[in-house]
Amino acid sequence: MTKISIIVPVYNSEKYVEKCQRCICSVTSQNPSGCEIILIDDGSKDKSLEKMNELAKQYNYIQVIHQINQGVSMARNAGLKAASGEWIYFLDSDDVLEPGAIDRMMTYIQQDCQWIVFNYAKQIEGTNKKYINEMRGAEYELHSNKEAFPQLLNEQVFMLQGGKLFRRDIIEEKQLYFPKQVVYGEDIRFNMQYFKYVNRYIVSDFPLFIYNIRQGEGAGSAYYDNAFEMQMDIDREIIYMDKHYYHLSTRAKKELNRYFFYQGINTAAAYLVVWKELSLKKRCNEIRRIMEDKRFIYFLEKQKEYKDIHLIDYILLKHKNYIGYYWVHFVYTHLKQWRYKEKYESRNCNNYKRI
Repeated sequence: MTKISIIVPVYNSEKYVEKCQRCICSVTSQNPSGCEIILIDDGSKDKSLEKMNELAKQYNYIQVIHQINQGVSMARNAGLKAASGEWIYFLDSDDVLEPGAIDRMMTYIQQDCQWIVFNYAKQIEGTNKKYINEMRGAEYELHSNKEAFPQLLNEQVFMLQGGKLFRRDIIEEKQLYFPKQVVYGEDIRFNMQYFKYVNRYIVSDFPLFIYNIRQGEGAGSAYYDNAFEMQMDIDREIIYMDKHYYHLSTRAKKELNRYFFYQGINTAAAYLVVWKELSLKKRCNEIRRIMEDKRFIYFLEKQKEYKDIHLIDYILLKHKNYIGYYWVHFVYTHLKQWRYKEKYESRNCNNYKRI
């Protein structure tokens, strides 16, 4: 009986499929009957389909689905319809499961729960350095309420599709699928809908997979003309979910407001230092628009009410001085890194002398 269906949408990713599949096979070779891997070719124009067919011939637990190009959401939906596993795991074709990931998933799905959320590591394409995503908690935490939701948002875990195991019977019973027309935030929207029906879930800080960040690509660098409004649409859905389904405590609402606040801050930062292809006038106007938006001002005031913001930060943002706010944090961050590096090198030097 198939326990886990691993769904991998593929589009023009021939050089990543083998890397991803090699990692999966190195683990599932111990117990290949427990998993199936569904590769969905989303109308690739390179040799991705050919590579996938070769893998399917090599491993009998791999199936390949071909469709005309419809986007990652429809590719995942096609994978869901073909899946037979009790649990569903989504893996992007350029991400890699860590060694031992399958065994760990097999262990965790034995627990009485409806959702399993793991941490992840980040790796910039072309480098060998991996960075584990900062996440509070332990290797195994069982939750029976929605209170961890804001924390998972702030730790950049909830909005990703990778690192999560979903019960297929819940997806089918509630008819949960990825929306076709959504081009921003499709992952977090699916996760929020699924989370409505979850009573018990496991959160683990174990990095289950490596999130590959391609140079010049990725969610953090993709420019959308109405980026702030798109984020506000997601925030409205979060507020709706909390009001009607999640019913968060005051403590959790405080952490949720922090997420809303920093979404505005981070979008402004993207205009300042990431989306440099835009004119300086356009970037400054967009930052000013965010700072003057009544929703951002509301989140700022709530931060003050919750005593969750430094007075200098509040004064700068209250007066719409985002550039000043950014540079204060820029200098502070680099000074902190410099002091940490100096302390670290001094400690290493002392240790070396003692040896």
